[in-house]
Amino acid sequence: MAKAILHMLSTLKHMSPFDVNMALDAGYDAAIPYTNVTLDEVTALVQDAMFSRAPSAALRTGIFFAGRDAVLALDMMDAAKKALLKPFEVSLFADPYGSFTTAGAMVACVEKILREKKQRELKG
Repeated sequence: MAKAILHMLSTLKHMSPFDVNMALDAGYDAAIPYTNVTLDEVTALVQDAMFSRAPSAALRTGIFFAGRDAVLALDMMDAAKKALLKPFEVSLFADPYGSFTTAGAMVACVEKILREKKQRELKG
């Protein structure tokens, strides 16, 4: 079976050790950081990661967009989506500085409290 590889792209000088630790603890066999990445470099990096593996290994190849700028991370993810070609599509996800997972956790907590204390739910 192909190794699970996570390519970690950050616009910052250093990749967050927290993110590297989380990736390895989540079960990736390798977490490779790329730092000081610009938007213009995303297509080439994604396609290098994608075309260097068999299509069957695509599901075991991930690209993570880190950094501190949420808007730029989403722009990078959009550029990465446009670089994907079947059947080599790899997994893409962004969580710059933990902002998306933190926001998601906050919404889940608010919804839980609304349900328990007010018998209401978030809608829409």
